[in-house]
Parts: sequence; structure tokens; C-alpha cells
Amino acid sequence: MEQKNKVSVKINGQEYSIVGAETKEHLLRVSNFVDEKMEVISKANKKLSTSMIAVLTSINIADQYLKMKSRLEELEKEIKEPQQKIDELERYIETLHNGLNEKDEAYSDLEKKMEEINIDQQESEQINLLKKELLEKENDLEKAQTLINDLQNKLFANQVKLVEITNELEERMRKNDFLKG
Repeated sequence: MEQKNKVSVKINGQEYSIVGAETKEHLLRVSNFVDEKMEVISKANKKLSTSMIAVLTSINIADQYLKMKSRLEELEKEIKEPQQKIDELERYIETLHNGLNEKDEAYSDLEKKMEEINIDQQESEQINLLKKELLEKENDLEKAQTLINDLQNKLFANQVKLVEITNELEERMRKNDFLKG
């Protein structure tokens, strides 16, 4: 249960006891406000009764209250519009952020593809170098094979000459032996 506060106040020259859940300071401020408003109205027209002063004070306070309430509603509307714009901008920023993330992912994918292409290109260059080296080796091999064939032909020709010379030498030796003997 809420604690009730009680204060004694003087409004328009009369003593009142006010009880409320608000602080004593607040209750005193309210009663002083009402007393000041009633004093202004009673000084403006000395012929008014206390009840008429109270009614006019109530009307003036109600007028002030309704004007302030209306102004508060206007201010709340004014606050809501920028807040709605802020919310829209935040959603737009979030959309941009999501788009940026998508672009970053696409950029990352492109970088990976470029790396793959570079690797493929490097491998292709290495393959081309190896092919070039292989062709050079094949050319060297063909030259070596041609040289071997030439050397084998010369060897064969030399062997034929050797056989011929050996036969000729044997025949001369036989002739020489025949002549000697």
C-alpha cells in the first residue's frame, strides 16, 4: 500500500489539509500554485465570492492544462516524425550494409577466381616452358640420333675397309710367303 502524505496549507485565506501519494514538497507546490491563481483573480475583481473565484481559478487552470496537453501532443507528434525518419534511415543503412556485405562476398569470390586464373596461367606458362624444353630435347635427341647414325655408318664403312685391308694384307702375306717359299 502506498504511503500517504498529509500537509496543511492555506488557500485564499482558508486552512486545508491535503492528503496525497506525492511528496509533501509537491503537495505544497500545488497548493501554492492554486493560491497564487486565486489571489490574481480576487485582486482583479474584488466583488467575486470565494466559490466564483474558485470556479474561475479552476477554469483558468483547466485552460492552461488543456493548452499544455495540446502542446505536449504536438511535441510528441514532432518527436515521432524525426524518430520515424531515423527508423527509416536505420533500415536504409541496414539495407546498404547488407548490400555492402554482398558486394564484399562477391569481391572475395572474384579475388579467389582471379587467384585460380593466375595459378592456371602460371601452370600453363610452366607447361609451355616444359613443352619448349621437351621440343629442344627432342631436337637434341634427333641430332644425337643423326650423329649416331652417321658414326654407325662410318664405323660400318671403316669395318668394311678394315676387312678389305685385312684381306689384302692376308693376300699379300700369302703372296709374300709364296714368293719366299
